[in-house]
Amino acid sequence: MTSITFPPSSAGQSARRVDDRETFVSVAGWTLAYAVLAWFTRAYFMADTVDYVSAVYLHDQGINYVFWDFRHLFWRPLGWLLLHLFGGLLTPVSGGVPRIAVLYLFITINLVSGLVSLFLLRDLLRRFQNPAWAIEFASLAFIWSYAFLNYVHAGTPYIPGLMFLLLGLALTARTAATEASNYLLYGAALSLTVSVCMWFPYAFSVPGALALPLFYPGRRRQWRLVARSTVICFIAGIVAYAVVLAHQRIYTVPAALQWIGQGASSVAGVRGAKRAVFGFAHSFIDLGNDGVLFKRFLLHDPYNPVSFRQLLLLASLWKMAFFYLLLLAIGLRLSTSARGRNVLAISAAIAGPVVLFALCWFGGDIERYLPLYPAFFLALTCAVAEDQRGFTRLIAATFVVIAIATNLASLSRSTLRRQEQIVTERLDPLLPVFKPDSRIVVVDIHDEIVNFARSFPLNPVNRRSQPLEYALLNPGTPQTKHWRQDFAQRVLTTWNSHGDIWLSKRLLAPAPQNDWGWIEHSDPNVSWNDLHTLFPQFDYGESAGGGDGFLLLLPTQRSLAIIDSLQSGVR
Repeated sequence: MTSITFPPSSAGQSARRVDDRETFVSVAGWTLAYAVLAWFTRAYFMADTVDYVSAVYLHDQGINYVFWDFRHLFWRPLGWLLLHLFGGLLTPVSGGVPRIAVLYLFITINLVSGLVSLFLLRDLLRRFQNPAWAIEFASLAFIWSYAFLNYVHAGTPYIPGLMFLLLGLALTARTAATEASNYLLYGAALSLTVSVCMWFPYAFSVPGALALPLFYPGRRRQWRLVARSTVICFIAGIVAYAVVLAHQRIYTVPAALQWIGQGASSVAGVRGAKRAVFGFAHSFIDLGNDGVLFKRFLLHDPYNPVSFRQLLLLASLWKMAFFYLLLLAIGLRLSTSARGRNVLAISAAIAGPVVLFALCWFGGDIERYLPLYPAFFLALTCAVAEDQRGFTRLIAATFVVIAIATNLASLSRSTLRRQEQIVTERLDPLLPVFKPDSRIVVVDIHDEIVNFARSFPLNPVNRRSQPLEYALLNPGTPQTKHWRQDFAQRVLTTWNSHGDIWLSKRLLAPAPQNDWGWIEHSDPNVSWNDLHTLFPQFDYGESAGGGDGFLLLLPTQRSLAIIDSLQSGVR
């Protein structure tokens, strides 16, 4: 195995002063660039941010709402701790509302973690003796990557987990140097452990990160180093989870397995190469909603058919193809030199398990690929640095330019403000008659109202009224097998608490419109005809809004009879 050498560990005093000045200019410049980028962009999707906020807030009220979660072990407790340490300082912006204070804390953690991640990545890339211009190029590509740029504005553990993964990699690279202190080994192993405790899918990149020293000089010594760091990382992880299990008084294997699988059954089975191929590219460049069109073409959607010609004209198809062309160019470039093959092996060790996991679990989600970001940008940097003919550099530069333009158009404040306003206007007619404990029932999780409630939590509508939405369907998951029973139970629960059920008028449409995101045949358990057959049978009261508004479901004898039949599984 050909080794990778470190830069010299010492230099002249004058050279150090020059390096210090360059470091200060670099840090200041990239900090300013990151701050400007963060100011002019927002998150289009904040994932489960509102759930994390609710968990922290309710825990503070003495209510256990999934506070200790296997997949995000440290995230909610971290929010709770920071609320008690700094919540008072946020009173001017939160209005004294703890829930809003938690939200601001989570978002702040992500923004800071994103900036730290940038500098940790740059430090890691320097360890591989890449030229300065290649590191600058990779840094630009990194902060403009779609998943990264979206989630630095969210309140999720994805970016903090990435920060600790990069910290672990950077410390591991330092530890591998003969002149480095062995104390760094403990910091590297613990950082990797924390990344997993932030978000468990980072565990799939940890083995490759731990193996990084094997690609440095002194192979015999490095095997011992890898073995020690692996043991430390494994023990630290076991201790972290064991303490949480003991805190919850979980002492048996069946109870522990039940806790680990909590919530997983509702999303099991969302897998496949098609999702992963689209999601991998989408993690770096915005592909819009064209994934819906791809699926409509493949599934021969009868309501909104997509022809092969339409598919070819899609800009997203070419962007996705360009991304995979870039991957191919990187692989070919690195395979032509011993140093490149080492980098390729390191990248494959880190990224390979992440991709395999994505094939089995929500491969269409852009955050699924954040754990392989260090491997991707390491490979990208080394590939463009070694490219002498300019082919790889040209492809990489073109892709980054396209990604910057596309991602800015998607995540800019002005774009998302317009999207937010559209949903606000749709909800406005409903708010005056919307009582506490009521529910809005929409078709599925693709309805704009679902994302509105989750990704615009600071909107006055959400801060003031917090209308509770219920997505009838989560296509592609086991939930659709019993969607009728779930709906019936939700209706009865709401009525028993003296709330109202407001149904989206889309549920009564004879066919789904093109912009609703519905894909016929995407789930064998439900079709649009099932909805159109069922919902016109109910009795309805007043209407709120126009054609895309809502209808009040009346608890008449006829409606109750239908609900009873749904609950018993007759329909």
